[in-house]
Amino acid sequence: MQAGDRESSFVEQRAVTVPAAEVELRLAAFQKTLRAAGIEAALVVQNADLFYLAGTVQQSHLLVPAAGEPVLFTRKTVERAREESPLAVEPLPSLRDLGELVARRCGGAPQVIGLELDVLPVAQFRRYERQFPGASFADVGALLVAQRAVKSPWEVARIAAAAALGDEVCRAIPGLLREGQTEVAFAGLVEARARALGHQGVVRMRAFNSEMFYGQVLSGTSGAVPSYLDTPLAGMGLSPAVAQSVSFKAIGRGEPVVFDFVPVLDGYTSDFTRIFSLGELPEQLTSAYACSLRAQAAVAAAARPGAACRDLYETALAVARDAGLEAHFMGYGPAQVRFVGHGVGLELDELPVLSPNDRVLEEGMVFALEPKFVFPGVGAIGIENTWAVTADGVDRLSRAPEEIVVL
Repeated sequence: MQAGDRESSFVEQRAVTVPAAEVELRLAAFQKTLRAAGIEAALVVQNADLFYLAGTVQQSHLLVPAAGEPVLFTRKTVERAREESPLAVEPLPSLRDLGELVARRCGGAPQVIGLELDVLPVAQFRRYERQFPGASFADVGALLVAQRAVKSPWEVARIAAAAALGDEVCRAIPGLLREGQTEVAFAGLVEARARALGHQGVVRMRAFNSEMFYGQVLSGTSGAVPSYLDTPLAGMGLSPAVAQSVSFKAIGRGEPVVFDFVPVLDGYTSDFTRIFSLGELPEQLTSAYACSLRAQAAVAAAARPGAACRDLYETALAVARDAGLEAHFMGYGPAQVRFVGHGVGLELDELPVLSPNDRVLEEGMVFALEPKFVFPGVGAIGIENTWAVTADGVDRLSRAPEEIVVL
């Protein structure tokens, strides 16, 4: 029985928990990958991967043997893990006990152990080395990222629900946006609406030092301020400690208000951008926005199973080049990024990435497509929707109207 199906003192009754059948299929696929890679057992600890394979983010080590039953060794909190996860849960009194528990479950200490080496801190890795003397370690982070890139129908439905949350927040914006309002004050109203609808608040990203709070809400010149984040739009931010997103800039008339929002619901992420303005925008920006829509349409028409990410990126770039806007596409100058889309799911920066790489689309992949243009000293403009790859094309999950909303 799933946690959401029974009376519980730990799980929000309206929360969507991961069905046992989903977990079973994911673990079976992962175990098949472990066997093919010659890895005897994996220890999974990163939160997104834990949730994917175990349905919980309680402080745990998920032991996945290449063959046999997985088990969740939980340090904190065991009671919640047992309600949230369909897997067998055993207490882990101390990390010092892990080696003995794993050896007992595996019929001896594994000699080849998989770890998420793409995200695991070195200090933590050294502790595992001491726990498993003589073992060799292999990276399973990349294997899990690749597996997670293809979503089940249940996962696509979860991402669609997150996209619907974004649509609902978008509908509220005309009643919230006012001239002279600071970006941060406006963002607070938007975020409050999202939170009331169930936005989980946390936006997970896998890349080191990548972090984001709900997304970017930028007006006018703020949209053209570059920063460290690997994204076409960054914003000034409230402090060099963050250096991205909203600032205390006042929102004025005749400038674009970029609502670049990351809806997250029940663990799953979509991505979404719409443009608002108080009064009409300059022709330079409206023309660039029309180009964004053409680029989106061209990529969506070409996207299907077997389509190469490289070709889809080049398709969008060609539209920008034909319009004479290549220099402004996906950033400006050294701040330009070489992608036009990215996978979404439990994390914001998943596969596939629509960039000059040779990965091809597969049915079940979900990606955000975001052709945008940046004009220094003026602002940014563009569109973003979340798309699911179907058997013969793509389906747009973000449903809000795409026209610039002039207030």
